[in-house]
Amino acid sequence: MPSKEHPFKWESVFFGSFEHRVERPWDGGAPPSESWLGGLGGSSALPGQACRMNWRKLKPTLTTQASPTTATADEPLGKKKSLPRGIALALVALFAVGALLGWQAWVRSRPYEWSGTVEARTISVGSRVGGRVKTVRVKEGDRVTEGQALCELEPGDLPAQRLIAKGQLDEARANLEKLVRGARPEEIEQANARSQTAAAALQETIVGARAEQIAAAKARVVATQVAVDRAKLDAERARKLLAMQAISQAQLDDAESALTGAVAQRDAATQELEQLQNGSRREDIQQAAARAAEARASARLVKAGARAEEIEAARGLVDAAQGRLEQIDVLLRELTIAAPRPARVESLDLRPGDIVAPNATAASLLEDDQLYVRIYVPETQIGHIHPGQEVPVSVDSFPNRSFLGVVEHVNAEGEYSPRNLQTADERADQVFAARVGLREGLAELRAGMAAFIHVPK
Repeated sequence: MPSKEHPFKWESVFFGSFEHRVERPWDGGAPPSESWLGGLGGSSALPGQACRMNWRKLKPTLTTQASPTTATADEPLGKKKSLPRGIALALVALFAVGALLGWQAWVRSRPYEWSGTVEARTISVGSRVGGRVKTVRVKEGDRVTEGQALCELEPGDLPAQRLIAKGQLDEARANLEKLVRGARPEEIEQANARSQTAAAALQETIVGARAEQIAAAKARVVATQVAVDRAKLDAERARKLLAMQAISQAQLDDAESALTGAVAQRDAATQELEQLQNGSRREDIQQAAARAAEARASARLVKAGARAEEIEAARGLVDAAQGRLEQIDVLLRELTIAAPRPARVESLDLRPGDIVAPNATAASLLEDDQLYVRIYVPETQIGHIHPGQEVPVSVDSFPNRSFLGVVEHVNAEGEYSPRNLQTADERADQVFAARVGLREGLAELRAGMAAFIHVPK
């Protein structure tokens, strides 16, 4: 009950936008602290709801007349508090329902968010030849242009192999040109002369010996016969002288030997005469005819030139030699390891004198102008993304900025265990991998950053 020493005061407690008014004795000093709310039935307030108290002093009253805002001795204070507390609870419940509906609306209006990682295309460069490192022209972190040399290897014996291949190519080309041009005029005349000589020999064989040749053979027979007659006389005379012991036996033997030789020469001359008179044998004629035919064919062959097959074969040899030379040229170019396109050197751990194996990675290049984000879209949300769609991309390093991205590809087949999902619950849902190419922020973003894609619902 209010008194002069302990007047009542109004205490207004606000829960959000609702006011809960109760009365409490106040001694006129400092207002009670906010911890007093615990005794007011603070369970009526929602967790985290903002509360404040307003205090104002009432004039003291000496009467016992009950007022709408004071408690009397006949009326308990708890009964006076029941009605405002019920209203407050109802209002708090309404506020809670409104907050829940607002939260649900806010959740429905939030865009879809898919997380991923910024990635960049990596190029692994090396040499098909391999060998010892001669010079290193760049270092890690350098930006290189297309065709710029990264390092060079020692050539070894490749220059000598190229000289050999070049000589073989020149030889093959000369042979091809010779076949295409055919025989020279002098070679054609020579072939014709051989053909004519063979034809004349055939005609001579067919006609046989001339009359002059036969006459000469007869003369040789007569001369040899005269020699035989003289040798006979000498032999007979030597026998007689030997019988008279006028000469020695050796002289007789010489005379008889001279006779035998004269007889042999006569017989040979006689046979030669008979051969001339009989003419050429059939076999000789056939042999001469074959030689003549061969000479004529050779002459035609020289005039006709090389066959088409020979020319094609020669062209094949030229192509083979050309290919071998080009192969060595490729190997020589492989001695210089160059950047295939503009990029940044990510790793290059080579020094002059190091050995690089053929087809081994010598350096790794990062195409930082080809950044993209790999995301995994749940199956229930796959309809909200399609190739060619522009989407904002955000990263933790730039919280107040978004970067333009374009969906480049969406996998046609779902998966259950993408590499960036770690928990079993995440792996249990089917997702579809998608690649979002970055069109902005190529200078600020780096491969490996966590990225987020936002798509309106």
